[in-house]
Amino acid sequence: MIWVQGLEKWPEPGRPLYLALGNFDGVHRGHQLILNRTVDMARQNGGVSAVLVFNPHPQALFKPDLPFSMLTDLHSKAELIAALGVDYLIIQKFNLQLASTPPEVFVNKYLWEKLKVSGVIIGEDYSFGREGQGTPFTMRRLAKKYGFSVEVCPLLKYNGRLASSSAIRELINSGAVSEASGLLNYYFFRYGQVVRGAGRGNQLLYPTANLKVSSGLLWPGKGVYLTAVEGAAEQVCFGVTNVGGTPTFQQETMSVETHILSFNGRLYGKTLKIYFLERLREIISFNDPQDLKKQIARDISLASKILDTEYQLFRTGFLETAGSINR
Repeated sequence: MIWVQGLEKWPEPGRPLYLALGNFDGVHRGHQLILNRTVDMARQNGGVSAVLVFNPHPQALFKPDLPFSMLTDLHSKAELIAALGVDYLIIQKFNLQLASTPPEVFVNKYLWEKLKVSGVIIGEDYSFGREGQGTPFTMRRLAKKYGFSVEVCPLLKYNGRLASSSAIRELINSGAVSEASGLLNYYFFRYGQVVRGAGRGNQLLYPTANLKVSSGLLWPGKGVYLTAVEGAAEQVCFGVTNVGGTPTFQQETMSVETHILSFNGRLYGKTLKIYFLERLREIISFNDPQDLKKQIARDISLASKILDTEYQLFRTGFLETAGSINR
């Protein structure tokens, strides 16, 4: 997939362009439906597929004082979009000038004159233009005027729950990472560089990789999780990951520590990819560090028992054919 930094750098590949529009935070099942359809239409018509995203997220511009954490940063979003076979990712800087553009000016100036789209694919809740005045109905009306096609994909449910970025944020924030993975169609993951910690893990005989926490990204709610780990060894490892503080040692600030099962290599400076599989328990404060040590042993035992019967066929990509199931 080719990254295009700004509409002014669009290379005009000389083939029909089919363009997906949206924020795509999390690239969840509903987004995958849109992106799959974009790729299919491009291939069926001898064209190219592209996704246009705004950076930063509009909410960061309009409501900077409100707390807002992203499901995916630009790197992870691009990784997921590329895995679906999209040809181009267009990253357009979002500012007040663009935000104030009327819907028809946006379509005429950017989609028609600049990109010369042959088709646009959006979700039924898509809005665009000044104050979100543009709707799918608006897009269809303008498409007839300028001569390109529009496909509106329906909202998608999984196990009776709507696949939406806001619903997934709530699940992850509450620690319900397994349920969130169902809506995402992949195991929720985070990248993190291993940095030096306080060294307490070695003292407790359970060494941990302390991860640098990325700002502006949503992490699972405080708790202890069963995780899969890429980047520590050639193969995927499994681990027990603590998210939140360590109240036993009077540390309440946000931290992420992973004990990788059956691993004793050096990790400082490496970037790990942590997949959150399920929550094992809440964080507990112990009066005696030895009680914490016993609890960690129980956590490792529980994780090992789960791994004996589940995740034998763990996969790092999409769990099912992306966007194909609406149940």
